[in-house]
Amino acid sequence: MTTPISSSGRDERRFGRTGYVALLGRPNTGKSTLLNTVLGQHLAAVSSKPQTTRKYLMGIFTDDDSQILFLDAPGVHAGKLALDEAMDKAIGRVLEDADILVAMLDPTREPGAEDELTARRAAGCGKPVILAVNKTDVASADDVARTLAFYRQHVPDAPALEIVALDRARVESLLQLVKTLLPEGPFLYGADDVTDAYERDIAAELIREVLLEELRQEVPHSVAVAIDTWKEKNNRLYIEATLYIERENHKAIIIGRGGQMIARIRESATRRLHAFADAPITLNLFVKVAPDWRQKKKFLQEFKLLE
Repeated sequence: MTTPISSSGRDERRFGRTGYVALLGRPNTGKSTLLNTVLGQHLAAVSSKPQTTRKYLMGIFTDDDSQILFLDAPGVHAGKLALDEAMDKAIGRVLEDADILVAMLDPTREPGAEDELTARRAAGCGKPVILAVNKTDVASADDVARTLAFYRQHVPDAPALEIVALDRARVESLLQLVKTLLPEGPFLYGADDVTDAYERDIAAELIREVLLEELRQEVPHSVAVAIDTWKEKNNRLYIEATLYIERENHKAIIIGRGGQMIARIRESATRRLHAFADAPITLNLFVKVAPDWRQKKKFLQEFKLLE
């Protein structure tokens, strides 16, 4: 059994600006990228495909005068699957727990139905809202103005900042604004803690990140990753994981001709797990069919996607 990455516990001797900050936005606005950049660690799965984040993840940022607990929520979208319902509940939980909300905006895309849902949730959450306009290194001034105008229909008084989530220097202004809105209090976690998630849960997400990058079309969205074995021996980490898929024909796609695809997935995932765990990794992957698992609450609970 693995332990939470946050393990040192509350340090009531440290006091400053502290609280929970929800990251909200349509899929692929850069929420997880922002979290990884702020923490200086690849903690949250990131890809160019929608619905990469399926459940909320807390990242803990601590400096001399603050401790900000970022809650990375799934992308706001409308869906019909039980998985979509579970993701929507995760968003609701994040908004309920948050002290303030950072709405992530993507000006490179025309505002649409998902932006409407995001803006309405931001307006109705009853918490202070910051509009963080991401990707301003590639968006035009007209794009930024268009996106801000859309959101200001719902949150007209929210302060807005232009950021680049990939660039640590260009998110500093957002961190400083967040600090001014947080209450003062004792730090809730130790200075070295980066999340309250378990190592094996982070590992499962990093493996799924590889699947999102390597597989085409619908296949990666129908895959769930479960860590079956997590053992440390002679300074090496031995991990066995099962990739659950909904259809038999997807199994052949994941394995690939002569096992080439599953070998490539294993190689890439091993590199990411090595960087995350800072230890040599032996990774074995298995593929199992679980028909329509995204529609079954039992499976969603087993995969920790539904409480």
